[in-house]
Formats: sequence, C-alpha cells, structure tokens
Amino acid sequence: MDNDLGNKLSEIENNVLLKVNNNTRKLVDDLVRVQNRLYFQLESLSWLQRRLAIKGQLPPLRGWATSPDVLLRLHAHIMATRPQVIVEFGSGASTLVIADALRQNGTGQLISIEHSDHYGAQTLTTLQAERLEGWVDLRIGDLEAWEGEHLNPEDAEKPARWYPCSLLEGVENVDLLWVDGPPGATCLFSRYPALPALAGKLSASAEVWMDDTIRQEEKDICERWAKDHGFELEYFPLEKGLGRLTRPGAPIVAPAPMAERSVAVRDEDTHPERALGLDFSLPEEQQGKD
Repeated sequence: MDNDLGNKLSEIENNVLLKVNNNTRKLVDDLVRVQNRLYFQLESLSWLQRRLAIKGQLPPLRGWATSPDVLLRLHAHIMATRPQVIVEFGSGASTLVIADALRQNGTGQLISIEHSDHYGAQTLTTLQAERLEGWVDLRIGDLEAWEGEHLNPEDAEKPARWYPCSLLEGVENVDLLWVDGPPGATCLFSRYPALPALAGKLSASAEVWMDDTIRQEEKDICERWAKDHGFELEYFPLEKGLGRLTRPGAPIVAPAPMAERSVAVRDEDTHPERALGLDFSLPEEQQGKD
C-alpha cells in the first residue's frame, strides 16, 4: 500500500516538474521573440530617422499607429520609385513620412483622406511644423453609408460605411494607394471599398499597399482585390503585416533597406507580448483607433 502511494506521489511530482519545465521553455521562447521584435522595431526606427529630413520627432509609433518597419519600407519605396500621385486612407505618421519622401524627391503629391477632425487636425499641425503641408492635400469627411459592393454581410450588426466619395473628386493617375483606414471597428472588412472606389483612377503601374495584414480581414480584402482587379499579391511578415498588390509584369523595385533584413519576423511570432500579458502601446492609444 505504501509502495502504491509512493509511486503515485512520484508520478504526480514528475508530471508537475514536466509541466513546469515546458512552461519555462515557452516563457523563455516568448521573451526571446518579444526581444527580437522590439530590437527589429528599434533598428527600423533608427534607419527611418536617418532617412527623414524632418527637424522634429515622429509621432508615437506604437498601438494603432503604423509600425517603424512599414514606414521605413514605405519611405524607401517612394524615394526609389518617385510616384507623382499618392492616395492614403487614414492620416497620421504615414502622412509625415510620405510627405518627407516627396519633398526629398522634389516632386509628387499626397492626397490624404481622413474621417476624424481630431486626427486630421493633429496631422495638419505636424505637417505645418515641418513645412510639409504644401506636399499634402488633406481631405476630411465623416464616414457615410457605402452603397457599392462590399464584403460586409447585409445582415451584419454594423452596416458598411466609408469615406465620402466626394473627397476623391479630381483624383487621377494614382501611382501608390496606401490603405490604413477607416478603423476596423467601423464595420466588417471596413477597408474593402478603397480599391473599388479608385480602380478607375489608378495609373498603369500603380501599386496598392495594405497595412495590418496580420489580421485575417485585411488578408481577405487583399485576396479579393487581387482576384477582382488583376493584381499580383505578396505579403511581407512585418510587425503588423503588409500586403502589396502590383500589376503583373511591373518592374522590380530596389532591395529592402538593411534594417528590414536583419531580424526575421515569422507569422507565428506575431505579437508574442500579448501572450505574456504585455502591451507596449500608450494608454490613450489602447482606446484609440483600431
């Protein structure tokens, strides 16, 4: 009887030790992934700051804001390809970065579409502080019902809403479409109308970039765009993901900056800090845009 009890206690002890060891290894692996991600973003931010010609500092690039790795790639792409017309949906840090690249190129214009007076005013103030407002046509309008085709189900809890199409008046020959809005909380597949609304306004060599493709909704949108509008689609495993749609046979752009190749970020490594109960965004950002 004593032997049976001893064996059972020994078995329980071994099982507990095994679970502790497994959990410890997982915790260490998660901490290493968090460290690598933070290093990668800091390195990208360092390279981005070297490229920018602004005198002030960038807005906070945590929380809902575009990540440094994406902004670095965006700036490098614009400097290399010299687009004449860029349209972005959702203003913010990307507006400043794009405008800086255009000024360094000495050519081009950004048409920035924003739904929030508050964030639009912040963007304008930042542009004015850097004397970049001349490179940006900032257009602000409340979201309204979207009447065209949409991936949002008709019986969805939230009806499809998007930017006023009147904000796109006069837009033609768009070389780069950067999609980072409206917020995901607007409705399901909230960013879907961007390409349908501009499909007839794109140049022959236009590219479409979608931020946040670690989210399945953004991937579904990109795949539908590629299918319906004849684009080739590739994903970049950056912090929040980036989807890039290009015309078939489009010329190859120069290699990515060194910082983008330094630390590989795998899909399974995405946001490991959340598994650890960590959140590096600012308090006000945690309740901000989605």
